[in-house]
Amino acid sequence: MFLRILLFSVTIFLVIRVLLHHFRRSVISSLPGPTNTSYLAGHFKELLRSEEITDAPLDWSANYGTAFKLHGEMGMKMLCISDPKAIQYVLNTSGYNFPKPLNDRILLTIILGSGILSVEGAHHARQRKILNPAFSSSTLKEFLPIFRQKSTKLVNKLKEEVDRTTAGSNVVDLVPWLSRITLDIIGAASADYDFEALDGVENNKLAQAYNNLLNCMKIAAEVAQEVVDKQTQLYLQGKEGSKDLMSLLAKKTRKHLVTNTSIVHANLSEDPKTKLPMSEVLAQFTYELHLPISAGSNTKFRTFFLAGRETTGSAVVWTLYELSKHFEWQRKVREEIAKTRSQASERGDSELTVADLDSMSQLRAVMKETLRLYPINSFLTRQAGKDDCIPLSYPVPNANGKMLSEIPINRGERVLVSFIAYNRIIWSLKSVWGEDADEWRPERFLEGNGNTTQSQVNLGLVANLATFSSGVRGCIGWRFALLEMQAILIELLENFEFSPPPGNVEIIRGSTGTMAPMVKGSTSGRTQLPITLTSL
Repeated sequence: MFLRILLFSVTIFLVIRVLLHHFRRSVISSLPGPTNTSYLAGHFKELLRSEEITDAPLDWSANYGTAFKLHGEMGMKMLCISDPKAIQYVLNTSGYNFPKPLNDRILLTIILGSGILSVEGAHHARQRKILNPAFSSSTLKEFLPIFRQKSTKLVNKLKEEVDRTTAGSNVVDLVPWLSRITLDIIGAASADYDFEALDGVENNKLAQAYNNLLNCMKIAAEVAQEVVDKQTQLYLQGKEGSKDLMSLLAKKTRKHLVTNTSIVHANLSEDPKTKLPMSEVLAQFTYELHLPISAGSNTKFRTFFLAGRETTGSAVVWTLYELSKHFEWQRKVREEIAKTRSQASERGDSELTVADLDSMSQLRAVMKETLRLYPINSFLTRQAGKDDCIPLSYPVPNANGKMLSEIPINRGERVLVSFIAYNRIIWSLKSVWGEDADEWRPERFLEGNGNTTQSQVNLGLVANLATFSSGVRGCIGWRFALLEMQAILIELLENFEFSPPPGNVEIIRGSTGTMAPMVKGSTSGRTQLPITLTSL
């Protein structure tokens, strides 16, 4: 009943906002942009349901530049930006003046609770401050053994599949395997819990509850295209999935967190700079916000599971996809791994350290280039918290042909930040990534190369990429994700050669809430990436 009342209230709010939007003068209305084909869903229909998720934003930016008009649900106009200075202003310079739209926050709160993904302003800053120690560079070394252990297990599982064939090679769909390992890693790193996903355990209730919740999130990604009465059912399904997951998480982690809460309390009184493992930082979060242990910890676990699984897994899958098409880069990275292992052995280390991984320039260039071409989250939306003016690196014309170097925006108007368009060859953004920005070419990220990024705007959390967002709401776990990604790739590349599958298999960037690989023409509608594995 509460959810129905809440959704009814949100619907009334949206109707009022639409009416105010139509009667208030807006500069966004004077900008060119694509024709709106759906009053209810607006251009989210193309953004979320495109067969090739990059087609619409790339076509729009090629035709209208780096700032233009789009339509949201119920005909509301939005400003779409891929301009570096505009993105920097919205995500960095303005701080919390461009929060997530209210409907997005309500959905996230229903499914995730009042966590770092759903709160704004001072509440977000406080949660981030508490959680930062769990993701700092100085604590990453604590996660590396977990990454290595799970990656070795993945290799063994894949070898079992490969060894079933007499030729010593096999076509394997990598998507489910990468989804399993990232789930196991998140469980081990954040809750000391084994989902047993790599073992294929079907009766793990916690894993089942998580997958049910994730499916609800994917459904919710298309909620803008559904009628209001259908939305109620979807939201309720999401809430029930969340309840199942949280009940199991509380049972599995309560005792561990009770112990850690007392440890954190002592640490806070002795030394506020004490470096804490992730599980202890979660206890600190619960303690400082005065939350019940089940409420505080479960909110964080939900966030980590949903934010950390599909994103990293998809990034690894896309990297292997590109390496399967570029044997020269496979060879370079494999040689770099062998050289680094040899150097570690000479100094007496049996395993690679975080510093060793940081020194692998070839592998890191491959990862950065993949993250550029395949941003897992292709866009995000923000809402102006006050009347403001967004500056542009590249002026754009309005409907009358007047060139605008900045765009005034009214309080309540929405901004859609296109990571796909910013990270790719779009209009004048050639000056950022070079003339070959539509190609997968890791050389652009190597030191001394003449075609490294030329942007005069510092943006993003790594390598001028917007893939992990930027500013006060930038991804808190980006270092964790990169190290996890690197550790998995090292183990896989040391043990397998990757090549395209037989036949004419075309892979497209599909939309499932995140950018995921799909086989063009497949009737299954599921994410998949068939690749030939050859044991080394």
